[in-house]
Amino acid sequence: MNRKGQFAASVSVILSVVAGQSAAASEAEGAAVETVVVSGSILRNKSSVAGSIFEISSQDLARLRPISVADVLQQVPGVQVVSEDLFGLKVNISVRGLTPRRSARTLLLEDGMPIQPAPYSEPSAHYVPPFERIERIEVLKGSGEILYGPQSLGGMINFITKAAPDRTGGQLDVALGTRNFSSAHLMLGTGNDQGGVRLDLLHKQSDGTRDGHSTRFSDFALKSVVKLSESQTLTARFTHFVEDTDLTEAGLDAVRFARNPYTNPFANDHFDLTRSAIHLVHDAAWGQKFSLRTQVYAADTFRASYRQTDTSTDTMTANPDTGCIGSARTDYERFAARCGNKMRPRSFFFSGIESTLTASTKLFDHNLTTVIGARIHREDADRRRYNGLTADARETSAGTLLRDQNLIKTDAIATYLMATLSVGSVNISAGLRNEQIDTTNRSVTANFLPRDLTASSSQNLTLPGIGANWTVREGLEIFGGVHRGFAPPRPDRDVDPLLPANQVRAEESTNYELGVRASIQPATRIEATAFWLDFDELIVAGPLLGLASGTLVNAGKATHAGSELFVRHEWADGKLGAFRPWTSLSLTHLSKAEFGSDVGEGAARVRGNRIPYAPNWLGDLALGVETQSGFGATISVHYVGEQFADAKNTIAPSLDGTLGILPSYSLVNVGLSYQPPSKDFELYLSVHNLADKRYISTRTDGLFAGPPRQALMGIRRAF
Repeated sequence: MNRKGQFAASVSVILSVVAGQSAAASEAEGAAVETVVVSGSILRNKSSVAGSIFEISSQDLARLRPISVADVLQQVPGVQVVSEDLFGLKVNISVRGLTPRRSARTLLLEDGMPIQPAPYSEPSAHYVPPFERIERIEVLKGSGEILYGPQSLGGMINFITKAAPDRTGGQLDVALGTRNFSSAHLMLGTGNDQGGVRLDLLHKQSDGTRDGHSTRFSDFALKSVVKLSESQTLTARFTHFVEDTDLTEAGLDAVRFARNPYTNPFANDHFDLTRSAIHLVHDAAWGQKFSLRTQVYAADTFRASYRQTDTSTDTMTANPDTGCIGSARTDYERFAARCGNKMRPRSFFFSGIESTLTASTKLFDHNLTTVIGARIHREDADRRRYNGLTADARETSAGTLLRDQNLIKTDAIATYLMATLSVGSVNISAGLRNEQIDTTNRSVTANFLPRDLTASSSQNLTLPGIGANWTVREGLEIFGGVHRGFAPPRPDRDVDPLLPANQVRAEESTNYELGVRASIQPATRIEATAFWLDFDELIVAGPLLGLASGTLVNAGKATHAGSELFVRHEWADGKLGAFRPWTSLSLTHLSKAEFGSDVGEGAARVRGNRIPYAPNWLGDLALGVETQSGFGATISVHYVGEQFADAKNTIAPSLDGTLGILPSYSLVNVGLSYQPPSKDFELYLSVHNLADKRYISTRTDGLFAGPPRQALMGIRRAF
């Protein structure tokens, strides 16, 4: 069955399952006494969670005037976002010092549904929902993570989309800005107390971060909520996302970067992404004691990157017959036509069904909340690599050859249990998660030669966690916990079926956390957390150890330790006349992020070295003011500390740009808005990187400069 057939079949299964669930719940209707509210949140009882929780509210999103989701997440303690493009499409999220590359070690969810192309076998993210559709964002770290998977190392981020309206109306939001920035967002919706439907249409484009880096994407989203009864709701969501950009994933060498950090010698590079997803959620409740949430989902993703040859020694592209030899391989501007290109078209499809039962009962006169659930998940990936004879060649061009093809199938069954016992002012939580993962990797073609070899692997892991939350007094909580963290190995193109299965072992850790939450009156909120991540197996990318591009390596033991602080204060209305100021501070100190053992044969000795892309300090300070007349202003300063680019902790920059220190930097962002009282329109201005700071965001595949100054002005009108 082809991918379109798989997607259609999944839709049919989804509708059948939900219909069956609705009928079963209707039979128990007589016992139901409360209305279920579907919000997309998966943290149902935040006060009992044994772990650090951070929520970015709709008010936060309105105040910050972000250009991308990356701008929003930078205020979360413990979270680093490495920016490669203006819109944050190539999202690189790191939690507590874990590798940021394509957010591969952070669990990303949209309304509780996985986001990554293939969460088990290809967690590299190229998509997050646009912030225009986001109502709020939940970030969970700590022992509560074991309810979610497969990634449970550093944290989980759940993007909660805006609800369907309860009346007929809409909103139009248009903006223009520097670097040929333009954005148009139309929302139409209708509804009543029985449900509603919401349609979002979004298109954005700009010249991007680098010269010749034109970026365009469109997002279509349809969301509907139906109240089936007083105890049941059904939420359906369909999204279709298309990116068509002249983006390059190749960095600059030192000479080119010094001349112009925003130059782009890879004029023929291109990136395409198409993603369609369907998500249905059925919620039912029986009284105040039992609730059941069932979600069924499917996503179909195609992504293709086309990269002209850069310093390639490949036997086809480094071709004497075309003259792609010697200096021609490094002079991209002059000799691109001679040196061909490399293509990476990849197709991914996943589907799953998950049910979670929450029961509130008594144990020896103490409240006991039990969460028990299971998920069945299936992934199919078709990873291909082609080489072309010209810089703008495509898969069907004359002379193009298939270099590699791997067909990867993953079947995963996850079961989990979490019990929380409330004894006075203390909530004690204990849980288990079991992951059964079966993967086959069929190597159809390798190094231009047919091989048709298959390797299979099977893993079964049980991940325990325990934590506690103590309410010392009203407004003061102490929390802590320990849990086993896990991330599955990636069976990508470089896993050779001729070698033993599981040559890259799963990433595992024991994670400790202790923190305090305090509210001083309603105006001040403080959360401070200390954490320790003790890795038995850390997986790092081969190039960080001087190995081949595309490889993954078990780096053995490692330790991440540090502390996080978040403080927010809001002055009450009337305290300062017509002005209502507010301020927030987020600090992360990653005091330790180092290798605890040496890596295997062929790699440098790295024990005791700092882990790459793990800055010692992260900080974000925001100041804002709102007035009774409708004016609002925000200024924020974001700081990222010094980082190493490789496991050897090389200080001196290399000529190819991949090695050397990444200096610390600070960025200033500004937002202004005006919304007259009782009016249905708003004017806004947003400036990212106000000082036009030039800084190195990453050295992966060469030097990348972070986005330059971007200003935009827009109007939002409700109707």
